[in-house]
Amino acid sequence: MDYYYLQILSVFLLIAHTIPQSAAQDETLVRYIEKRILTLEDRLHKCEQDTHQYVHEFKELSHKLMSRLDNLSNHKHEVKNEMESLWARLERAEWDIDYLENSVSSTTHIEVDEHLVEKQIVDKAEKKKMQVKPTSSCTTMLSQIKSQKTVKKAGGAVGSWMKGSGDNVDNIYFFTDSTNNILLEFANTEAFTSRHYLKKAKKVMLPFFWQGTGLHVYNDFVFFHRNGTVNEIIKYNILTNTTKSVNIEGAGHVPPYELSPYTKIDLAMDEQGLWAIFADSMGKIVLMKIDHHKMEVGQSWNTTCSRNNAEAAFVICGTLYVMYNSPSGGRSHIDCIYDTVDLIDSQEIPTLHFPKRYSSHSSVNYNPRDQSLYAWDDGYQIVYKFESRKKLEHM
Repeated sequence: MDYYYLQILSVFLLIAHTIPQSAAQDETLVRYIEKRILTLEDRLHKCEQDTHQYVHEFKELSHKLMSRLDNLSNHKHEVKNEMESLWARLERAEWDIDYLENSVSSTTHIEVDEHLVEKQIVDKAEKKKMQVKPTSSCTTMLSQIKSQKTVKKAGGAVGSWMKGSGDNVDNIYFFTDSTNNILLEFANTEAFTSRHYLKKAKKVMLPFFWQGTGLHVYNDFVFFHRNGTVNEIIKYNILTNTTKSVNIEGAGHVPPYELSPYTKIDLAMDEQGLWAIFADSMGKIVLMKIDHHKMEVGQSWNTTCSRNNAEAAFVICGTLYVMYNSPSGGRSHIDCIYDTVDLIDSQEIPTLHFPKRYSSHSSVNYNPRDQSLYAWDDGYQIVYKFESRKKLEHM
């Protein structure tokens, strides 16, 4: 019994000893937690101060950046004005250069052999006497590009457009892209240039896709190089939905224009009818006459015009005019002329420049009715007017 009481007494003594010790540990823990909270509060306060400082600095930086942007905008405007002024001065200077090149005084003193000059005069006179008469009464030649008019901007960078070259028609025909089978027909130029021009267009679906930009329309007939063929030329009647075709042997393997490689065979229409323009294996341009009524090939001429850096060409009165440019785009110019009746000595014709300083023509079509050039310049539809003269006047 005494043992039992001794055990109980031991337990009470143990509990009495433990309670003060536990209270001391709790107090220590509370002080530690309070200390940590105070430390966190200090850190949060410092973080808040740093945040305010960063916001203030960011506002100052933003203000400086906005000020710099305003200054840059002003500088940009000034530079733009200066560039436009420089551009205008360059335009004037280049026009002056062209004028001087084309108006060199004929009184320049050059020492030459009198006998040589006399012989050249005699040879030239004999050449005139032996000159073959042209097969057509058309003897007009281009002497100078007089003006340009930007009619519209529609379609992509590559395409072709023209006014119908048939009898008493003012229809405008619009071919977009280098391969397609949908052409748009407009009643006149006013309909084409109107704001809602697509609503005024008549869609014509061709039976085949075309290849390149060498297309032409004459009296409701569409002439084009059939896509997927080497040299098949299609004549499509819009009214009767019928076709004729002819193959041009030797054509379609090499593009006639190095700067327009999508066109393998170009077609042109002038006062004498339909022509095909292509290149031979040596890189020279070939001109071929086509009977557009029977769709039969006629005579061909191997010209001296190179396809290198050529971008387009057109035919006026049986004379081929080839346009050249730089690969990066520049001022288009006619640097090679070939006359099928040999009335023009191309070496005596100066280089003919187009008005626009930077251009890239994917197609140029001559209309013999209004004697204008319809050009596609990087998505812009342009009409060029030119001055002409008789082929024999320069001889």
